[in-house]
Amino acid sequence: MIANPLHSAKYFALASLAVLTLASCQEEVIDPLPEVYITDSLTVSPKQKVLVIETTGTWCQYCPNGAQSMIIATNTFNDSVNHESLIIPFASHTGDPLESSVQTALNTAFPTTGVPNFYVQNVDAGQSILGPIAGALAATPKVGVNHAWTMNATNDTIYVYPKVQFFENSQNSKYYVQSYVLVGAIDAKEYSGAGATVDLNQISSVPIVTTGSGATPTKWTGQADPLTKKNAGDIYQHEHTPMTSGLTPNAFGVELDSINPLGDNFFEGDIFGSRFTPIVIKIPLNKDIQMQVVRQLMPNVKLEVATLIWAPRTDGELGVLFVNGHIDHK
Repeated sequence: MIANPLHSAKYFALASLAVLTLASCQEEVIDPLPEVYITDSLTVSPKQKVLVIETTGTWCQYCPNGAQSMIIATNTFNDSVNHESLIIPFASHTGDPLESSVQTALNTAFPTTGVPNFYVQNVDAGQSILGPIAGALAATPKVGVNHAWTMNATNDTIYVYPKVQFFENSQNSKYYVQSYVLVGAIDAKEYSGAGATVDLNQISSVPIVTTGSGATPTKWTGQADPLTKKNAGDIYQHEHTPMTSGLTPNAFGVELDSINPLGDNFFEGDIFGSRFTPIVIKIPLNKDIQMQVVRQLMPNVKLEVATLIWAPRTDGELGVLFVNGHIDHK
């Protein structure tokens, strides 16, 4: 068997780096690699995950239908055995107080002519998403990602440590890795404090949800699909809202070829985000004013962290396409 010259070059590059290190001044003290790195125990799933982007708004009278569809999807496509979410739900708000710069960028990259509306795996799916999700889950991925994350002592910054693994060769390819903080479990009602008032009541003209008023929240009526597991009187909540992302030179994340000795040539078995090729994405939680307001007025919100792999579009259009990802929450 003839060895792939690019693959051989990869090991030559790493070996050369080691030789240069040994040949450097003997008096230089180099800190040893940590015995245990935070991603050592992480396993990257070989499954294809599906990004589901819902365009929504508190002002949108039909958007409770979209929320119901997203709840059904997250309840349906969930690997309870491996405690793994098979879909990555992003509820991207437009024209309301929850819209942040991250959501504005998503709304630009994935435009829609109506609200509510869904993109499933980069394709405009309208409002019918279960079939497209099932179809997308059947794909075989080239690359996957897992992550660990920590919060600093002052609870104002999250550090994400992605671990990326390739399952197939991918040459002359460009990838970005970005991490996002999503907020959820936000009761749909009016909030006041610190001189600010924010109305997050959900407008509704559909029978499954009643519109709230002031501090009286929007509620489910009990007529929703049983798969939502929502009962009459349950408070309607805004979920899976991507509020902020990592501080990276590119808005869509760390360029993977910048830490790969072979640039944009990747091979089956390659792993990035280990102790040898660490990736750390810093996410200040007070970077966006919307996140500041949420944390100040709604201290009990649920945080989720998602790490997505993006690739630039190759059809001549500007923007990116989702490749694979991972989401969890604490």
